[in-house]
Amino acid sequence: MNSKLHINNRILSRSHEQPCRLWRVMILVALFCVITNCTPQKRVSIPVFREEPQGQLPLPSGQTGTLLTSANMAMQAGELDKAEMHLERALRLSPSDAQLWHGMARVRFEQGNYAQAVQFCLKSNSLAGKNGAIVRQNWLLMEKAYLKTGEEEKATQARQKASERY
Repeated sequence: MNSKLHINNRILSRSHEQPCRLWRVMILVALFCVITNCTPQKRVSIPVFREEPQGQLPLPSGQTGTLLTSANMAMQAGELDKAEMHLERALRLSPSDAQLWHGMARVRFEQGNYAQAVQFCLKSNSLAGKNGAIVRQNWLLMEKAYLKTGEEEKATQARQKASERY
């Protein structure tokens, strides 16, 4: 009978110790989290290139405007191929729209095709007329493209042109 009591006491004493150990482990884990700052992190998205604010540029009307809006949304979501597709469709409808060519330049820049981004900016500038906001954005994008390709002198010239009168 003593041996049973002894076993029961041991079982009872262990069952009493286990919750204490569990609490100690939980306290240590909580303390570790506080010390190492292991709180849940916010989801961070990869930023997409954005120029300086364009101000209030009017959207083209009709289907072209809808396609430009869809392209901008796709760009913000990081879906560059989808944005390119929308812009190509819009350019088929309105090939002389400077905003669309600027959008295509932004897509090419994000894709790492800096030379073509510059070419699309130049095309956009040739169509922009008196739309100084688009022209300025094109020069700023060209500056960034030139910096990416290591052409600092051209980047400086592009920055100067952006600040001249736009």
